[in-house]
Amino acid sequence: MTLRLSGVGPGAPPPGDGAAVELPPELLEFQLTLALPRSGSVRDLLASFDAYINQRLPPVAAVTHQVPVREVAGWRVTADVYRPLGEPPFPTLVYLHGGAWVMGAPSTHRRLAADLAALGLLTIVVDYRRAPRHRFPAAVEDTVHAIGWARDHAAAHGGDPSRLLVGGDSAGANLAAAALATGRAGAVAAALLCYGIYDVHRALPVLADLLGGTDPATQLYLEPEDARRLLDDPRLHPERYCAGFPPTLILAGERDPLFAESAALADRLTAAAVHHELVVVPGAPHGFLQLPTHPSHAEGLRTIDEFLRRTGIRTVEH
Repeated sequence: MTLRLSGVGPGAPPPGDGAAVELPPELLEFQLTLALPRSGSVRDLLASFDAYINQRLPPVAAVTHQVPVREVAGWRVTADVYRPLGEPPFPTLVYLHGGAWVMGAPSTHRRLAADLAALGLLTIVVDYRRAPRHRFPAAVEDTVHAIGWARDHAAAHGGDPSRLLVGGDSAGANLAAAALATGRAGAVAAALLCYGIYDVHRALPVLADLLGGTDPATQLYLEPEDARRLLDDPRLHPERYCAGFPPTLILAGERDPLFAESAALADRLTAAAVHHELVVVPGAPHGFLQLPTHPSHAEGLRTIDEFLRRTGIRTVEH
């Protein structure tokens, strides 16, 4: 295991044209607390700051929206595919967006997807099924299927299926870890897990404002009976089933309300003798990879870039 406290400098100016939009204080407060805003819903709060979160995307070679992955239970699972600049084949990242399993979409993570593609990764952002309309295990099943789909179809988009990664942020990191924990993801070269959730029941008190509380009858992710019954399951508690994980980057913010989740996963990976790095960005809140003018955003991307180089997944400049 490597534990690093990553130094944060002033951060590079965001890419793109025009002046950067400054970090809204209300958005920073939310990412420091994960509490309900003073007025309106969390969904409305995040939507109101889309111009900040998704400003000034770095250049990529192409973006293909809503690529069909599968149809299930009345939902058309698709993915947005971000192709890097440069010559293929590219290492391929299956990316699961955050949003507490009930919010978010590929469109809410446009800047982050482009940032990852700018690191030389063919980035496949999956529009998985979300609760409460599609409760657990729908999103986990979509994740497992999307990894297999990427293995079969990445080459058609310039990807290298022999360098397949899986990753995500927040609830998306949970889904990535859950897919690995089930043993159904197949061969994966590495995992990029950003400020995630690795024991759903343990994290529920922190997520209560986003998920309708902690009571099995009111929380929105699981069916109430599953919330009561499934107290030891790789899809909900992936840290307990991590012995087969690939080399893993655990990226965490020092001021993230969910920081204990990342620390606990690192402890489990250490006990399982799995190669991993826990990198803690000082002063960083939750969701810092979507705060493009916060210094921790640039530091987080540098950390991912260095991990890709150290693991040999990416060897050419981008």
